[in-house]
Amino acid sequence: GVPLTYWVNRAARPQVLRDLRVAPAAMAWLEERLGPYPFDTFGMVVVDSDSGMETQTMVTLGDTDYTTSAAVVLHELAHQWYGDTVTPSDWRDMWMNEGMTMYLQGMWQADQEGRPVAEVMDEWATFEDEERASAGPPADYDPRSFGAGNIYYGPALMWHELRERIGDAEFLELLRAWPQANLNANADRDGYLAWVEEQTGLELTSFFDAWLIGETTPPRG
Repeated sequence: GVPLTYWVNRAARPQVLRDLRVAPAAMAWLEERLGPYPFDTFGMVVVDSDSGMETQTMVTLGDTDYTTSAAVVLHELAHQWYGDTVTPSDWRDMWMNEGMTMYLQGMWQADQEGRPVAEVMDEWATFEDEERASAGPPADYDPRSFGAGNIYYGPALMWHELRERIGDAEFLELLRAWPQANLNANADRDGYLAWVEEQTGLELTSFFDAWLIGETTPPRG
């Protein structure tokens, strides 16, 4: 019931439109995990760049193989919940958007490839080590590295570790509940983490501190 539109320059690569048409399947996959798509329409516009941006209801994608790939389409679509439905109060906490959206991308990739998401996380762990070393911890804001990979891979691994600790059912319930509890609202880091502790009944201060502001990647379970 959600109208989908694709805006592509006639001069774009021939396969671009075919690539974008993964959107209905990606939306259905996300709705199973996050609840109904939170807006009335969804579209993608392909522009002359090499990046993607989760613009609310009309995602902007660069005209490259990577930025129009199924994984990126899924990632930017997931931002309609994590980023566009609930948005950080301060861009210092952009990891709140990118960490969970990246983890959803990892879940989707694992699902499409028929393998455990833990295997995807194992592959991403190398990127996490490199990004933390070069750009710092994901929640220790440095304007010189704004938007670097440290806000993607580290928090994604963190959420996977929490999932391993509390189990699939409780984690997937958290995944779905956060955007629903903050429809069209802003949230900050303290509120987000306190909410997770309240929902799980766990004291997670040292866990979150290690992953979000620690100088080195924490040991993984």
